[in-house]
Amino acid sequence: MIEITAVTKQSPQLGSECTLCKELFAPGDEIVLCPTDGAPHHTHCWRANGNKCSALGCAGRGPIAAPPRLPQSVRIFGRQIPLPFNTVTVAQSCLILSIAIAIILIAFSCFGLWAIADYIAINIFGWDYRAPLSSLLPTILFIVGR
Repeated sequence: MIEITAVTKQSPQLGSECTLCKELFAPGDEIVLCPTDGAPHHTHCWRANGNKCSALGCAGRGPIAAPPRLPQSVRIFGRQIPLPFNTVTVAQSCLILSIAIAIILIAFSCFGLWAIADYIAINIFGWDYRAPLSSLLPTILFIVGR
């Protein structure tokens, strides 16, 4: 396994170029050094070249070591503090569910509640509270001016 090295301001590779892509290394770049000839490569260039050195005639090859696992908790002043997960928390899921239910209820109540009340009033109780359109005709004609 080939170790990943991070380029810093004090690294000897700072300002030198990747053997494959010929770009200069900058602070923060992750690089690997060929185990055979020490040629520097960006980690993505090494992987793109099939985990082998791109220098002519070099037989150096090997997979890159897995990056170190991030700690699950941090110890600060003697106290163990767990790091947050990158998942939706229970509180966030409850909030999302509450908003969805509120939207559905408001949308249903705007039309659905009126439609249900209308159905019950006319079909179940027999209340004919709406005037037929023919009785509204004189009012409409008066408004139009005929």
